[in-house]
Amino acid sequence: MTHAIKFALVVGVLFSIAALGGAFSAADDSQDGSNDAFRPIKEAELPEGFPGYTPVGTIEVKQYPAMRKAAADGSNRFWALFRHIKANNVAMTAPVEMRMGDAKAPTGREESMAFFYERADQGTPGAAGGVTVVDDEALTVVSIGCRGRRTAESVEKARRQLLEWIDARSDQYEIAGPLRVMGYNSPFVPANRQFYEVQIPVSPKTHAAKAREEAQDRTANAPE
Repeated sequence: MTHAIKFALVVGVLFSIAALGGAFSAADDSQDGSNDAFRPIKEAELPEGFPGYTPVGTIEVKQYPAMRKAAADGSNRFWALFRHIKANNVAMTAPVEMRMGDAKAPTGREESMAFFYERADQGTPGAAGGVTVVDDEALTVVSIGCRGRRTAESVEKARRQLLEWIDARSDQYEIAGPLRVMGYNSPFVPANRQFYEVQIPVSPKTHAAKAREEAQDRTANAPE
């Protein structure tokens, strides 16, 4: 069984469990195919304090609170997370985080996968069964909303758009972490209703950092 099929099965089951538990409220309030009218299908609740959806095609800066999550890497990460959630009676939330590596490099393979706990004080940090429960610090990201099936090509296109946005504001922001994809839907949602976000963590540039860059530019451009 391929990793792609495993992913589809596991995430599909997890979201289905959440739906049966009462978290499902998929109100498709528009039959319009345009992105302006598009509303993501909600299959699970957001973790406490998480920001809402970034509209499709829109780039925005978002603030995430400090949050606890269960993360796994390696070839069995999907099943490890599935077992962790079942064993600890953790409710499924959305989005699912998939880290993709260096934001400045072309999109490669997914490096890790994580499910966020409902609250930052839920569960206990530590490693067991191939899963590590960790506390993420508060995070600022630049995010773009995406519609349709997630592919390497679509993620790469979104990554380039985010880099262009950051480059145009290089006096304000600098990249502060790896590229990540935030997936909101299970494979059972029709392709044209799938929604995810591609994000790059950023940090505001301090006056000192700006001054250093300006000094470096002046030195590089000074006549010999």
